[in-house]
Amino acid sequence: MPQVSRPGEIPAVKYLLQDLGILPGTLDLTIDDRDEMLGFLVDAHDGDHEQALFRYFRSGASIADSLLQVLRWRFGSLQRITKLLDFASGYGRVTRFLVREIPPERIWAADVYAEGIRFQEETFGAHGIVSTIRPEDFSCAERFDAILVTSLFTHLPEERFIAWLRALAGLLAPGGILAFSTHSPAVLPREVAMPESGIYFQATSESASLDKNDYGSTWVTADFVRSALDRAVSPKASLHRIERALCNFQDLYLVAAEPDLDFRSLSFQWEPQLFPDQARLSEMGRKLELRGWTAVHSGSVRAVEVMLDDEPLTTIAKFDPRPDVAAFLGDERSLESGWSCSCSIPAGISHSTAVLRLRVVDGRGVSWPLWSGSIEALRLAGSQKQVDELHHVLREKNAELSTLQSQAAMKIEAMGARIQAMEASRFWKLRNAWFQVKRTLRLTDEQ
Repeated sequence: MPQVSRPGEIPAVKYLLQDLGILPGTLDLTIDDRDEMLGFLVDAHDGDHEQALFRYFRSGASIADSLLQVLRWRFGSLQRITKLLDFASGYGRVTRFLVREIPPERIWAADVYAEGIRFQEETFGAHGIVSTIRPEDFSCAERFDAILVTSLFTHLPEERFIAWLRALAGLLAPGGILAFSTHSPAVLPREVAMPESGIYFQATSESASLDKNDYGSTWVTADFVRSALDRAVSPKASLHRIERALCNFQDLYLVAAEPDLDFRSLSFQWEPQLFPDQARLSEMGRKLELRGWTAVHSGSVRAVEVMLDDEPLTTIAKFDPRPDVAAFLGDERSLESGWSCSCSIPAGISHSTAVLRLRVVDGRGVSWPLWSGSIEALRLAGSQKQVDELHHVLREKNAELSTLQSQAAMKIEAMGARIQAMEASRFWKLRNAWFQVKRTLRLTDEQ
């Protein structure tokens, strides 16, 4: 992957930071060229570096926001946090946003990538700890008020899952909190069934350097996490789950040493989801037609704002029924989630070079920048989505055909077995002998 130079000049990133209220020069945007997360996003967007950079910074800001919500609830003020551990922090996708809110001298970054830790020490000013693959090999003399673990337990086999829970919970200072993310069964591939054990591990991941048996892909149930924590920690600790808290995808679990901690006062705010299904240009490229859906796990959506560069195109405040979205999310509250618009492109703005910006305003009036990039990138994404849906339908039909063929083969086999059993029976033998007599005496026309 080529080194990223001056990402703040990338239009989609520039507008993202503007929408987030981050002034130029107040956030270090340096990305190490060995950062596998950015490489993964580049591949996921078919080499579109602008979209990959937008997703990289937006996801980092989103995850940091979710974690900071928890910390403000737990401590009242971030100033009360004297030591925070950002564990499995990679090359600082989230850390760069944490140091804006908590002084870097109070933050420790840990990861197995020594070069990633060195990068965070030099770039963000955080303390560095080079971690280990095996938790039993990890040693740390510090104790922390807060330990944040993003996308580590989403990759661990069962025994290592439990062992890292034990190791990290043991690093908490009195009154501290551990927050870690997981994949739930709700985001398992459709063709995979969750085992009764409550954990499903697959030896595959986006990492090109770590052994897939140590760092694969993991899905767990809430019951498994509770059981794992009980096996890892004694006496019994408090546990709370926030469903799909990180980027509307990963569950977030909170662990505190004191039993029976009341989490009801934690008023967590999810970010909205936004999916543009379709983008079309008409009238010689002067008319932009968009269609998609938006929903939020908590509260409601007020509007979708559409902008081209700095020019507002429209604000959509009326939403249409989308039964498919409600079924997909498993939430009837998401039924009225569809949106669409047809906007004229202002004179002087080129649809081929302008940046399309989509923001969602939630029920509290908070605006979330959720899409930014070229119109062509959105058109390609919509086309790819349609192709993916067709491939999914084709796989389903092929599976149905295979099932029907298997059922037909089983019926034919069963019928053949019945015929063989009948032919082997005494009655059938007598029947055949009688017909042979009839043919011999010419009492029948059968040959």
